[in-house]
Amino acid sequence: MRIYLVGGAVRDKLLGRPVKDHDWVVVGSSPDEMQKKGFKQVGKDFPVFIDPKTGEEYALARTERKSGHGYTGFEFDTNSNVTLEEDLARRDLTINAIAQDEDGNLIDPFNGQEDIKNKKLRHVSDAFSEDPLRVLRVARFYAKFNDFIVVPETVDKIKEIIESGELEYLTPERKWLEIYKTGSDLDKFFSFLITHHARDILFPEILNSGTGLFFPSDATKVEIISFNLYDCIKAPEGIESFCQRLKVPNEYKSLALLFSNCLRDYCDYVPDSTEDYDALLSLIKKMDIRKKDRLSSFMKCVYYFYIMPDGHKNFFEELIENINNFKLSDEDQKKPGLEIKNIIENVHREIAQDAIRKFLNKSD
Repeated sequence: MRIYLVGGAVRDKLLGRPVKDHDWVVVGSSPDEMQKKGFKQVGKDFPVFIDPKTGEEYALARTERKSGHGYTGFEFDTNSNVTLEEDLARRDLTINAIAQDEDGNLIDPFNGQEDIKNKKLRHVSDAFSEDPLRVLRVARFYAKFNDFIVVPETVDKIKEIIESGELEYLTPERKWLEIYKTGSDLDKFFSFLITHHARDILFPEILNSGTGLFFPSDATKVEIISFNLYDCIKAPEGIESFCQRLKVPNEYKSLALLFSNCLRDYCDYVPDSTEDYDALLSLIKKMDIRKKDRLSSFMKCVYYFYIMPDGHKNFFEELIENINNFKLSDEDQKKPGLEIKNIIENVHREIAQDAIRKFLNKSD
């Protein structure tokens, strides 16, 4: 039984990037032996085990053979005779097919170190074109590794996958996961797919690759991805369709739709009259300011990416705070629903008028 560090951890260390996860491959072992050593099995098709002390994954070395459609359409062989090189040979790119033994020695049968040095993304074997997920993985690595290029031979393999129709078999969850992993580099991710004619099959709602935005250091994953989706799709119907097809988590969908529905009106609004409260209150209602975390993310992005008039931010922050702070009196709460609605609307009008008046006085 021999254990090797493989994949992203070895690659990222060689690239000088932070190593986030450690994946291990076990050669010359069996499920019984792994369990006897205290590892917890989580996979059946190709046994994967969790070290209860570290939580890291240990997979038995395996080979695979295409047996159906999509990235799940494979049969696996995990017998104890499978060698390390055979396991590395089934991987997608040479830069991901490097292993490190317990003494720190690198095993690199496909010259991945040379491709890292020369900034090349190159497939390991002809089996690359059997797995449609690899189109998205190459797009992600192309997006995240600055200045790397995809070699022509691998571009040809990507073309084979696209023409085979296999992309149609990728599940919504797996497509979304690649988007999630790509994060702030989605502009290059979508650009790659557009260039290689995979966009229309995978993400037809994407109109353009986006503008390559740099986000604030404290931006969350939800803010980064949601704004990128808005930037690439724009229309709310397109965002709705995209999120429904890919089963996108609601927090991402909701924020992307807020950008689509409200960003332009929000940025363009400048008070010019105390009687101009209807448009303002309509915008506030559309923004649904009760959802405070979403609103905070929206405003963070607005004031980071757009140059706004003096006082714009304070105007909206004070207005929203005053509206949220308003509470019905005990007496008013006992009134019929229609009366309560009218009371709230009238108070909101007064709050809006006061905010506009204050803004105009400061401007003078």
